[in-house]
Amino acid sequence: MSTSAADAGHIAPPPRRLVVDRRLMGVAIVTEIVAVALAYMAIYVPVLGPKLTRDEVNRHWVAAVVSAIVVVCFGYYIVRTTLRARRILGPSTEGVRVRSDERLPRIPHALRFERVPGRWQRIAAAISLATLPVTIGLGDGRLWLIWLALLAPWAPLVVMEARFKFSVNAVFASFGLMVILQSLHMVEHSTQVVQLAVTGGALADSHGVIGQLDFETVHFFADTALWISLGLLAVILRGRNVWLWVAFVAASLHEIEHLYLFWLYVVEHTVYLSGGAAGIMGQYGLIGSPLDRPYLHYTYNFIVSVPLLLAFWDQARYVDRTRSQPSA
Repeated sequence: MSTSAADAGHIAPPPRRLVVDRRLMGVAIVTEIVAVALAYMAIYVPVLGPKLTRDEVNRHWVAAVVSAIVVVCFGYYIVRTTLRARRILGPSTEGVRVRSDERLPRIPHALRFERVPGRWQRIAAAISLATLPVTIGLGDGRLWLIWLALLAPWAPLVVMEARFKFSVNAVFASFGLMVILQSLHMVEHSTQVVQLAVTGGALADSHGVIGQLDFETVHFFADTALWISLGLLAVILRGRNVWLWVAFVAASLHEIEHLYLFWLYVVEHTVYLSGGAAGIMGQYGLIGSPLDRPYLHYTYNFIVSVPLLLAFWDQARYVDRTRSQPSA
């Protein structure tokens, strides 16, 4: 049989199509925009403040090493406990597969208001927008007052919805609360970067929305609580949410910084005020990088927040799928 005859009886497979993950592409685009903006700020808007000499910085390596050891030990505990939970309890319900005939909504039902009437939502939005011009006019530039006017009408609605979601799925509701708090934290850091751009890098005039909370103790306890919560959530979900692990790793890197900074703040307060606030990876810090502290910690929070949002979205999808599964 000739080669041409054999080829004639064989149907060639269709050419492979290039499939682009739109979500990953979106993350890449947003990350590139943020990276370019931070590079511009680092080059053209350096933060004004005291700097330690290299000899002064090098005296505190032990604190940095101990901070890293603490974080690694906790990470090891979380990974070990997660693997043990999967071995004993099996895969969690978030591993439910999607049926081929299942049509998922564009926005998961778990992320929507499920108990608050739409009319109440429209009223809250109208009140927020109506009070905004008055708040801007009478607030004398106080950002916290503007944000309070925007968010206050939504508070009772969020509480009502949160109570319902906690009664249905306490783990998912706790996850949502974590996402909300981290998003507000990200707003603070974003506002600080904008203020630095406006003031030419004057850190004394750039403290975010609520400047009274911009000190090391608040940062330490807030970021430590997030770090521990992410680890515990990974254990509860038995490690099936990949993006949650990414957020936990990023939060672990951030936690090393804050353990070191909090130690300096408490034990070597004069050194902290003299430039030790640069930390480990900040410019003029223990290891150092091109990023001043505000830009560095914006980066830390960005690489925590993005995977955290993706993890929460995926978990919402899993919750929807679990609800749609017929009971045994």
